[in-house]
Amino acid sequence: MAISSLTNVGVANNNTNAASNSSANQLSANFDTFLTLLTTQLKNQDPTSPMESDKFTDQLSQFAQVEQGIQSNKNLENLLAMQSQQRQLSALSYVGAEIEAVGDTNWLEDGGELNYKYNIAPEVPRLQLQVQDQSGKTVYSEDLENISGLQSFNWDGKNNNGVAQAEGAYTLVLKPMAANGDTFKDEKGKPAATAIGIIGTVDSVDITDDDIYLRLGDVAVPFATLTNVKLGANSTDTETDTGTDTGSDTGTDGGSDDDEQSEAA
Repeated sequence: MAISSLTNVGVANNNTNAASNSSANQLSANFDTFLTLLTTQLKNQDPTSPMESDKFTDQLSQFAQVEQGIQSNKNLENLLAMQSQQRQLSALSYVGAEIEAVGDTNWLEDGGELNYKYNIAPEVPRLQLQVQDQSGKTVYSEDLENISGLQSFNWDGKNNNGVAQAEGAYTLVLKPMAANGDTFKDEKGKPAATAIGIIGTVDSVDITDDDIYLRLGDVAVPFATLTNVKLGANSTDTETDTGTDTGSDTGTDGGSDDDEQSEAA
């Protein structure tokens, strides 16, 4: 279960070290047993065929190597846990920030509006754009023509009859269409490539054992899907390279209004 607080920071560290602690405890118990058996064997060995000292040394050396290996793994796990904690604490700075992320579902507040970005293959002549609620019902739709390249879509939160919709999660659906109104397919009979991104302000951060999620209302946005961040504190844009692309140009803009006014003067 996701936890939107700092109380979860540090839990990963305990979980990460559990395996190493268990291995170290088991090794210690095995080593004590080994020494007991070895001592008993030395006391009761055949005088005419005593235990060779090199075998005794080899066994002690093997135990020492295993112990060193477990300790090295424990140190590496501690470093990884520290990095994870730092990443979690850094994620908290995203609260109040405006983000862009790969995804099609955004959160609508009462009386608010939603912003999306999308991209579609240039050969598509027509596009049916739909907004669906959490039950999959289409609450808004419109047909567009000659759409190509990166596009922005702002939905005012009202259906086609002008009635404001309830607060909740709404999904943008793109349906590429041929000129005759049928579903568009390319020369190879494949559907057109589309990409959708959402824009919103982070309300809170969920820190789980597996990942970090930024919350837009009740919509959880995986940290890895971010493509652009505008921090609320200093109003600087930060482009996030996650290996996922919506086809948008989210270059970093570090300039400020004061700088532009100074240059103009």
